[in-house]
Amino acid sequence: MKILGWIVALPFIALALFIVARFVMCRPDGEVVRVATPMVEKIADYIVKHGVPDSLADIPDLPYGLEGCSKSVKYEKEVDFHDTIVKTHKDADWAVYEQKCKFFYKNNEYKVILWFVEHYKYTDRTHGKIGVQFKKTSVGVRINTLNGKLIRDKLGSGFDNRFGFCRQFKQ
Repeated sequence: MKILGWIVALPFIALALFIVARFVMCRPDGEVVRVATPMVEKIADYIVKHGVPDSLADIPDLPYGLEGCSKSVKYEKEVDFHDTIVKTHKDADWAVYEQKCKFFYKNNEYKVILWFVEHYKYTDRTHGKIGVQFKKTSVGVRINTLNGKLIRDKLGSGFDNRFGFCRQFKQ
């Protein structure tokens, strides 16, 4: 009778251990969220008020100084229902800006990534996202257009484990 009890109990014990392990291992690092959130908010507020700067490092009063910023701009146009890269702003329907920087906090390197699409023809489609990452935790905010103005939208944090234990729980 004891063996039958263990056979019945073991799946429930395994499930409980799995849930506890998921809770412990599959959540954002609180320190990263605390450090990254003010940085993301400050960058987003600046972009909403002033537009995308030439360099994120030019934004005044950031909580941490940015280093090693690099920027790329692609001009694109829709041709026969396909996105096609064009050479100049005049030929484009939209521009895709990507900037990457880093900052240091307690000897840890954080990555800052801005991805932004500015539409020239359909300005209500202008949107972007800003993220700060350290190890597997990220904090980010979306920027959207509402009534012709840029707005901050959906600040949040996440845990990224693309191929591991936590992946099946991501929606």
